[in-house]
Amino acid sequence: MEITSLDLHILMEELNELEEGFVQKVYQRGEELTIEVYVSGEGKRRLIVGTSYCFLSKYKRDNPERPPGFCMELRKHMGRIDSIEQRGFDRILEIKSGEKTLICEMFGKGNIVLLDGDKVIGAIRQIEFKDRKIVVGEEYEYPEPATDPRELNDIFDAMDGELVRSLAADLSLGGTYAEEICSRLGIEKDRKIEELSDEEKSKVREEFNKLIEASENTEPVIYKDDRELIRAAPFKLETYNNYEIEEFESFSESLDEFFYRREQRAEERKKREKYQEKRNGLERQLEQQERKIEGLQKSSEQNRKIAELIYENYGDLLEIKEAIEKGLENHTWDEVEKRFKEADSELSDRIKDFNEQNRFIVVEVEDETVKATPGEDLKATASGYYDKAKASEAKMEKAKEAKKNTEKQIEELGEEDIEVEDVMEDKTEKRSKKWFEKYRWFKTSEGFLVCAGRDSQTNEMLVKRHMDDNDLYFHADFDGAPSVVLKDGKDAGEKSIEQAAKAAVTFAKTWKAGIGADTVYYVEPDQVTKNPESGEYLPKGAFVIRGDREYIRNVKVDAAIGPAKLDEFYVPMCGPREAIEENCEISVGLKPGRTKKSDIAKTLNRKFADSGCEVDLDYIIRALPPGESEIE
Repeated sequence: MEITSLDLHILMEELNELEEGFVQKVYQRGEELTIEVYVSGEGKRRLIVGTSYCFLSKYKRDNPERPPGFCMELRKHMGRIDSIEQRGFDRILEIKSGEKTLICEMFGKGNIVLLDGDKVIGAIRQIEFKDRKIVVGEEYEYPEPATDPRELNDIFDAMDGELVRSLAADLSLGGTYAEEICSRLGIEKDRKIEELSDEEKSKVREEFNKLIEASENTEPVIYKDDRELIRAAPFKLETYNNYEIEEFESFSESLDEFFYRREQRAEERKKREKYQEKRNGLERQLEQQERKIEGLQKSSEQNRKIAELIYENYGDLLEIKEAIEKGLENHTWDEVEKRFKEADSELSDRIKDFNEQNRFIVVEVEDETVKATPGEDLKATASGYYDKAKASEAKMEKAKEAKKNTEKQIEELGEEDIEVEDVMEDKTEKRSKKWFEKYRWFKTSEGFLVCAGRDSQTNEMLVKRHMDDNDLYFHADFDGAPSVVLKDGKDAGEKSIEQAAKAAVTFAKTWKAGIGADTVYYVEPDQVTKNPESGEYLPKGAFVIRGDREYIRNVKVDAAIGPAKLDEFYVPMCGPREAIEENCEISVGLKPGRTKKSDIAKTLNRKFADSGCEVDLDYIIRALPPGESEIE
C-alpha cells in the first residue's frame, strides 16, 4: 500500500519526536532506508522510509553488509535532526540536518534525495521529467504542490468531474479515503460533481470534515483476511467492514506491522516454494528408487528362477544343445535353424530363436526362456544366471540404502516446513512488551498499576483505550501535566492514591523546573471527556473535566528507580520511593538536578548490573523523570 497525504499528516505527530535527535546509522535495502536516530530521553528510534511509505519501526531489518554509495553519503552528512516536516499537504517528507536536507518523495515511482542547500548531492535514482529533473550537481526543484483541502473555504471550489476521482486527486485524499466518503454517503462513485444536489454536496462536506477530524483522534487498525494483510489505516473504514481488524496503539505501529508482516509473508512464500520444489524433487527421486528396487527384485527372482529351471530341465536342454552343436559342425546357422524349424518334434518346438550374431539360442522352459550358448557348459549357463541374480540383489541393497537416505531427507524437510511458519520475529525485543510499557508506569506499594502519559499522543491513548470504569484519573493542577490513571483505583487504598498523585507531579514540568510540590486532583472516568464547550478548542491530549474534583494539596515530587522482574526479565520501574522499595530488589533515590539523563542512566545501569540485574540502557533513559536529575 502507498500512504496518502492524509496518512503522512497523521504520522507527523509521531515523526516529530525525532527532532533534536542524532542520526547514528543509516542502512539501505534497495529503495528503502532505515535511519536509526538517538533521541535524548527516549533512546534509539528507527525510521523506515521507502518510496511510497514511512513510519517508525521496532523491527531490525536484514541489511546488506556493504552499504550502497547513497547510503554512505547519508551516513557522512546526516547528524542532528533540526526539523522533520511534511511539505504542505504533499506526500513529501523533509528532514533537515544543518545545511543538508533529505527529501523523501512518496508519490509516483518515488525518490529519496539528499540536498546541500538547494543542490542535489545524492539520490536513490537520478531522473528527468518534463517539468523538472533530479540530477546530482543540479538545483532541486519541487513538484507542483498538491491542493491542501484544509485551507479551502469550500472544497467544491477545487473539485471537478467524477466525485470519487475529484476527492482522490483534486483534494489529495487518495482513492481509499475518497471511496470511504462515497460509501458512507451511499453516493455512486462515478457521479459527476455538477449532478450533485445542494443537500448531497453538504453531506460530502460534512463527511470530509469528519475524516479530517478523525485524523486528530486516531484508532489505528490493520484489515486482514485470515493471514492476508489488506491495509493499515489510522481509523476504521466502512469500505473494509468485511475484513477482520487488529487494533494498535499508534498509526506508525500499524504500518510497521503491516509492512513487516507483508515482507515476512513474502519471505515465507519464497521459503515454501523452495521447500516444495525440494520436496517434489525428493519425492520424484523416491519414486524412481522404488521403481528401480522393484525392477531389480523382479530381475533377481527371474534370473534365479531360470537358473533353477536349467537344472530342473537339464536333460532336455542338454539334448537340444548337443543337437545344435552337432549340426553346426557341418552346416551354417541358417541351415541348422531351417532344419530345426522343419523338424516336427517336441524339442525342436521349444527353440524360439536362433541368434547367429550373438551366437546363442533361446529355449522355452516352462513359462520362462533360457539363453543357451552352443559350446558352453549348461552349468556355466546356470551359474551365469545365478551371478546376474546376485548382482541385481547387490544393486537392490544399495538402492534400498539410497531410498532410506531419501526418506530421511523428506522427514527432515518436514521438520523444516514447521520452522518455516516461524519467520515472523521481533529482532530487537527479547520478549513481548506489555501494553502499559508504552507509558510511564509503576506498581504502587499495594500492587496497583499506575500509568502516565509521556506526551499529548500517549495522554490521549491512555485515557481513550486503557481507562476503565473502575479506574481513577489524576492530573496536576496546571496545563501540560500528564494524564495519570490508577488502574482499579476505586478499590485502591490511600497509599496507592497518594503515590498516583505523586506521579502526576513528578512526571511533569515541575521536575524540570525544580518545583518541589503542587496540587493534584483526581476524578472518576465518566467525568473525563473530549467534548469542550461550544466555541472552545481542545488540543490533542487534553481533556475536559465535568463535576466535582477531589484535591490533594502540597503533593511533593518523589522519585526512585529500580529493576523490577517482568516476564523473567528485569525492567526499570520508576515511581515514588515507597512503591519502588516494595517492588524492586534495589531502589535508587532521584531528585531534580543538573546531570543529563544519559549519564544518570549509565550510572544506574552499572549499579543494577553489579547487583546481578541486567537492564536495557535505553529503557532506563525512558523510565527516568523528564529533564535532568541527580542520584541521592
